[in-house]
Amino acid sequence: MICKSDEAIQTFIAHCEIAARDLLMPYGDILMVVSTVLRIKRTLSGTEIDKIIRDVVAGNATYIERRRREDWRKRELSAASFTK
Repeated sequence: MICKSDEAIQTFIAHCEIAARDLLMPYGDILMVVSTVLRIKRTLSGTEIDKIIRDVVAGNATYIERRRREDWRKRELSAASFTK
C-alpha cells in the first residue's frame, strides 16, 4: 500500500491500530501478565512465554470452574428450600 499524503498515512495508521487492538483484545489478560514479567526480567524466552500463557489460561479455567461450582451450590441450596 502506498500513501501519498499525510492524511492517508494517518488514516492507515489509525486503521492498523484498530485492527491490532481488535486482534489482541481477547488476550488482554495474557498480555498484561507477559508485559509485567517482561518489565521485571527484561528478557523472556519462548519457553517462558509459553509457561506464562499456560499458567494464565489454567488460572482462568480454574476461576471459571470455581464460579460454576459456587453457582451450582447456591442453586442446590435454593432447590432444597422448596422441598421443606
